Amino acid sequence: MPVKFSRDVLKGTTKNTAGDFNQQSRFTVEIDGVTQGGIHKVDGLDHEHEMVAYQDADDHFQRIRPGRQKVGTLVLERDWSSSTEFYDWFKTVYEGNVQRKSISIVYLTDDGGESTRVNLHECWPKKWKLSGLNSRTSGHVSETLEIMYEKIDFA
Repeated sequence: MPVKFSRDVLKGTTKNTAGDFNQQSRFTVEIDGVTQGGIHKVDGLDHEHEMVAYQDADDHFQRIRPGRQKVGTLVLERDWSSSTEFYDWFKTVYEGNVQRKSISIVYLTDDGGESTRVNLHECWPKKWKLSGLNSRTSGHVSETLEIMYEKIDFA
């Protein structure tokens, strides 16, 4: 008899998991505690160390140790309406007034409850963009905001 590996069968049974796995399509985004509507894509959640190579005088092998930390660039994409909220935040930075905010990516359970929260600190917009126009398609115009952040943690 073949073994089934559906989400429901694996739910809470895998070693070192606390319950179910997070779905990539069930999330909300909060900026300074306010839930943002219409966001359909989130990318750039990463954190890494630079590598520093060194060699002691009497050692014949090159060693590697962790160096400075680097975080990614958060990319939020949503269908654009008449809202200028993202652009207004970008514009304050563009005009020299860096307005840092906190952002939370909230993963949701099947019933809409909170599963996991990824918090980003000291965020500010680096780039704002509207998608191109094309009279031969019927899709929506997308608004994209690229955001720098200094720290990432889980709650």
